[in-house]
Amino acid sequence: MSNWLLQLAGGSLVAAAAADVFLTVLYARGGVGLISPFLSRGLWWLFRSVAQLLPRDHRGGLLAFAGPSLLVVTVVTWACLLASGFALIVWPGLGTGVQASQGPTPTDFWTAFYYSGYSLTTLGVGDLVPKTSFYRVLTVLEAGIGFSVFTLALTYFMSVYSALIRRNTLALLLHQMSNRSGDAAELLARLGPGGDFAPARPEITTIATEVLSLLEAHHSYPVLHYFRREEPTFAMARITLMVLDSASLARTALDGEHHRSFVRSGSIEALWGSGLRLLAGTRGFVPRHGHRRGHPDGEAPDADDECRWRARFAAAVQRLQEDGVLTRGAARDGSDEYVALRRLWDSEVWGLARHMAYGVTEIAPHETNLASTGARQQVRPAEPEKTGRTGLAEPGRAAADGSRPCGTENGE
Repeated sequence: MSNWLLQLAGGSLVAAAAADVFLTVLYARGGVGLISPFLSRGLWWLFRSVAQLLPRDHRGGLLAFAGPSLLVVTVVTWACLLASGFALIVWPGLGTGVQASQGPTPTDFWTAFYYSGYSLTTLGVGDLVPKTSFYRVLTVLEAGIGFSVFTLALTYFMSVYSALIRRNTLALLLHQMSNRSGDAAELLARLGPGGDFAPARPEITTIATEVLSLLEAHHSYPVLHYFRREEPTFAMARITLMVLDSASLARTALDGEHHRSFVRSGSIEALWGSGLRLLAGTRGFVPRHGHRRGHPDGEAPDADDECRWRARFAAAVQRLQEDGVLTRGAARDGSDEYVALRRLWDSEVWGLARHMAYGVTEIAPHETNLASTGARQQVRPAEPEKTGRTGLAEPGRAAADGSRPCGTENGE
């Protein structure tokens, strides 16, 4: 191969590696790197594939190494590309532009790689010395790039782990505020004990602020997506579910008149908006293959999905009432609105959970039994004398508004 072709190929490798470092560390907006995004997806696919071969109890332990491994592999890839690229540039000059300090100069590629790697990592030269101005300048340039890349890599590591600590802190905060249940209804009930939600606004605003901070961290450091803890408490899918379900229940389950100032507050709007933006930030990371029941994206949820959501709403209303929270009198209307809101985010939340190898029982244990109860239960309007209570239609009997209960077909 002609010398200029070798040097052109080497320059291309150096440019690609330098551009990826710039886009990943300095520009830091999700998914714009030349190499890192593909490396991340490939390594995560490899970890998931290997994990499938292990017993279920050991899969989480293996997947927990994906994020740290990706950081190491990324930096090693940058170093190898830079060393190889500069080696291709130096190779044609061995014996002329670059010579051994003693004896004859080897002219094979690995000698060029050795010289390049030495210059890249030690800011100096060893037993091979540049003899011309071009190779002297090239050596200085390579040493400067190597020093900069390794310094940036260390800074990148610290930034990623700092953001990871903040994400885990938010996850633990939501977990503790929900009485370690992961249930948004429990969280909402404890935010307004006895129906007093006035003190809850600053707390909700704080949660929304932390969610937006988490969103920006994942935009700046997409590798965070691949940090998976064995404990589902720390899962991004669980954080997103709790935030969006809390906002959805606040808008639909609470009495609209009695809690009007809270339901229509900027705090709830911020919680809802931050949750949706956080979910939207995962779209470039999660393959578009539908929600937990495997429907393709864009396909309307089926009857079983809506039954589960209505059963979820009924259980949430009951939990709020147990804590003295005044709920909506027209339970059926609240259920319909809850279903409409859940359509906006449910499939993507469970797509994220599935991509990170989590199941329903791990992310939302309180929804585990809804698949069975949802087929038998349906929220119907409360009786006039029971304003604020939620009723359940008996199996096989139409609700008061004429709709059929879940799990029945016309004519059954």
